Amino acid sequence: MSSSRRKEPPVIPVVGQGGDTSREEQLREWEEAERQRRQQQFPVPVQPVQPTAQPEKSIPVVPAPAVPAAGEPAAAVSEPAVPARPAATGYLPMPEFTEPDSSDPAERLDFYSRGILAVQYAARANHERAEQQRLIGLGLRLKAMKEEELHKVAGYDTFGDLTWDRFQIKKHQANNVIRVTPVAQALEDLTTQELRERPLRVLVPILDTHGADAVRETWMEASRHGNVTDTALKQAATFLGYAPPKEIPAVLEQSGTGTKRDTGGGSEPLRAVERIRALAESDPGRARREAEELESAVRELLEELSGNLG
Repeated sequence: MSSSRRKEPPVIPVVGQGGDTSREEQLREWEEAERQRRQQQFPVPVQPVQPTAQPEKSIPVVPAPAVPAAGEPAAAVSEPAVPARPAATGYLPMPEFTEPDSSDPAERLDFYSRGILAVQYAARANHERAEQQRLIGLGLRLKAMKEEELHKVAGYDTFGDLTWDRFQIKKHQANNVIRVTPVAQALEDLTTQELRERPLRVLVPILDTHGADAVRETWMEASRHGNVTDTALKQAATFLGYAPPKEIPAVLEQSGTGTKRDTGGGSEPLRAVERIRALAESDPGRARREAEELESAVRELLEELSGNLG
């Protein structure tokens, strides 16, 4: 087994004492030679600047670290720059690859490790923003196609036939996206997070009744507790007074001797309510969970029926 010799670093000239400037000149020449060697070995690609009609929305370029001039001390090792706030369009520029100034292996590993974390962070943030804009982009186009009845031009009987055949989007899904698009537009300047269609349904009546400011206020209140879900949005809307009052089914009927429960015939939904009410007497927690599941299922069914009728 052959042994390999470790590469020895170049000898660094030592500045002399007593006014001898020849060694200082040698040091400057050596620094300049090392700078040119690094540039030749690790050239920094120059990114061409593309002209844009809207410079205020251009994505800033992360500059490479400056090379110290001859005679100046080298700057300390720093991690790749990541802007503290998103660019004007909401996307983070991907950190460019740069070479650390230090020759110490441990410092170089640390430098590259921070760069990998920065790249992963930017990728996640940009994915969420892209999904948010995808929802808005789909909604605006689906709404225009529906309002202009363009399915007729393509030879389809209904709007739903067009969306399913061409985009594999069912009619009720397309209508739900259309309904939440104004909500997503009200939030796109407030957050770069991914906006999912189903939780945003909670905010549709709030937008219709109280306006965009109430939607943003509800979102901010829900985000105080972590991940924004439909449950968190419902609770925030109730706390702020934006949630509409719930209608409780009339499951009681009056009789000559007083009030009694309708546990006999009645419709299937009322029997389901009575079953959950009976369960609450022995297991309140389970009864509450089943009631919430029933409420969510009924709301989703109503939205689907509204979409099919729209």
